[in-house]
Amino acid sequence: MKKIIILHNEIDSGTPDELDVLDQRDLIESSCLKMGLKVECMTVGKNIYNDLMQVSSASPDVVFNLVESTWGKGELIYFAPAILNALKIPYTGVPLDALFVTTNKVLAKKIMRLNGLPTAGFFSVDEIENLNPDKSYIVKPIWEEASVGINADSVFKINETEKLNRISALSSSQYFIEEFISGREFNVSILAGNEGEEVLYPAEMIFSSYFDDKPKIVGYKAKWDEHSEEYRQTNRAFGTLEQNLPLKTRLIEACRKSWNTFNLHGYARVDFRVDEQDNVFILEINGNPCISPDSGFVAALEYAGYTREMMIKRILNDLN
Repeated sequence: MKKIIILHNEIDSGTPDELDVLDQRDLIESSCLKMGLKVECMTVGKNIYNDLMQVSSASPDVVFNLVESTWGKGELIYFAPAILNALKIPYTGVPLDALFVTTNKVLAKKIMRLNGLPTAGFFSVDEIENLNPDKSYIVKPIWEEASVGINADSVFKINETEKLNRISALSSSQYFIEEFISGREFNVSILAGNEGEEVLYPAEMIFSSYFDDKPKIVGYKAKWDEHSEEYRQTNRAFGTLEQNLPLKTRLIEACRKSWNTFNLHGYARVDFRVDEQDNVFILEINGNPCISPDSGFVAALEYAGYTREMMIKRILNDLN
């Protein structure tokens, strides 16, 4: 019987995006037990060395890596897999190199450009003078995931003086500016399989009329605050591309190329914007995306008719 250690970071702030990892842990533990696997749950806290040496002492066959931050910093997400890698302990999901590259949104976009993957124009916050006055832009954290730090005020034009002054004061090592693509938004989940990666049906984010006078973005509230209007007025839908198969094909092809370009493993999600001419732009590539019961990944899995146990089995079969 294989021994699986489910490893996640300790909960510090108790915010919804942080607490979500506990739901992921419970889904994975339940699935592993149904599959007849031996499971133990462990955490990584302030003393990452001691914590990971305890993992090593437990002699797992596999570590299911759910670590999303180190010392509460999302930009240090790769520390735990780096040490697992050095200890030669097999672990699930995106490997160390790919996790580092995809977590840094600017570095990821540079690699997309070099490999012919479509992505919107981007600038350092020190390059505001290069922005086009006829275009809209969005300022984003370079490292943070889960829409942390993104809201309606993140979208701007250069004639908005107050926003521009605030953005100019941000650190260029922590934030960047991206051209804002007005149009549709899609999240596309990818799951490893015996015959290579499988791209699941694209999920479209549907913005209600509430957003008619607001930027159509999935900000932090829309993703995590169940009591907010942004959350209630943003919904996920499948099957919206059956009348536009060429666009569906382009999204799937971009996912396959991203999987291979970035050396992804296990499971991933690619987020897109599509403009009015059906041009596709990759917003970001998410390694080890959320797989809690109410996540977009699990929704895509269930839309495909797959079980959670099948998902976990396929992730465990595509190790680093």
